[in-house]
Amino acid sequence: MKKLKILIGIIIIFFSFFLITYLKKRNYVINYKVKKYNITERYDKDNKSYYVSVKKGKDNYYFVIKNDYTRKRKLVDNIKLIKNENKKCLLIDFNKAKVNPSCTKDGEFISYYLLDDNMKKEIGKKYYNKYTDKKSKDYKNIDVNTLFNKKILIWNYHGFYYLSKDKNKDITLFKNDTYDAPFIATLKNYVVIPNYNESYEYNKLIVLNINDFKTKNIKLNDPISSDSYVLGNNLDSVYVFDKKYEKEYEIVPHKLKYRTVSPFIYDKGKKVEKTALSLKNKNEKFIYKFVYNYELINNKLYRTNIYNKNKELISNLDIKTIVKENNDEVYYVSGDKLYVNSINYGEIELLEYFELNFNYDNIFYIFD
Repeated sequence: MKKLKILIGIIIIFFSFFLITYLKKRNYVINYKVKKYNITERYDKDNKSYYVSVKKGKDNYYFVIKNDYTRKRKLVDNIKLIKNENKKCLLIDFNKAKVNPSCTKDGEFISYYLLDDNMKKEIGKKYYNKYTDKKSKDYKNIDVNTLFNKKILIWNYHGFYYLSKDKNKDITLFKNDTYDAPFIATLKNYVVIPNYNESYEYNKLIVLNINDFKTKNIKLNDPISSDSYVLGNNLDSVYVFDKKYEKEYEIVPHKLKYRTVSPFIYDKGKKVEKTALSLKNKNEKFIYKFVYNYELINNKLYRTNIYNKNKELISNLDIKTIVKENNDEVYYVSGDKLYVNSINYGEIELLEYFELNFNYDNIFYIFD
């Protein structure tokens, strides 16, 4: 009986090990053909994404697909090409499901949301998701279309206007107006702001919690100058570089603590040592490991991905600045309006604010 129990135990262990090994996610690259198209299919377990390249002759189309991992391979099972004058779109089914089309215009990649009505009709309504939400309330001369289920802070020179689906609020923090505020950092539900009641050097930082609107102070042993900028975030810390005093600071908002650190940045999660001179002269910032990144070229907005070098035009607007990018979404200002561009919904107008005709840098801070 004892030997039988041992044997059963060994079998269970080996079977469990087999299941773990069998179901484990694995990176892979595989090449195959569908309807004379050459397919390269790749799975990236770090980003939990499939990348598919489809090539025929000189034409090459690509797809980045967020799907649950499957042990099946050769997942492209249907291909359809739509042509209309100078525009082409390739539609594929991936693991029996439809994915966003890959399109070109005059040989350049373009979002299928920017195509003319005839092409959109040929592609089909099922590919176009319309974001529906009740119009949010206007506030303080801000004409709000939708908040895209976000919380938005708008710098109003002495504090913030807070906009959300539940409430709007005027958060006054300072007596004096500050028009240029490059040193405002956000992390999770916290905002870190220098004491702008002081003019050029700050002896304390203010930490605002947007969940309850309470503020607390971080007293500084040495002043931070107004010539400081935000490097980026990592885990629970915000990093700031003071160009005047050539110091880098790590700030932990929820603990109300800070410390000076040797100059460095995080480049896609990897710590890279830098010189103070480099951070001072080049205004370097953290680089995040996103599948998608965004770039302004001649005031036009392009989306790129980590798997190829192609640039995809995603907006026809003349864009002043990118406010925030977060992988599948990018926020930006055009004219006196704030927009979001989403992988799933295309371009959406969020709000109109006349002040953006005069000042648009470091104005918006967006939270989930």
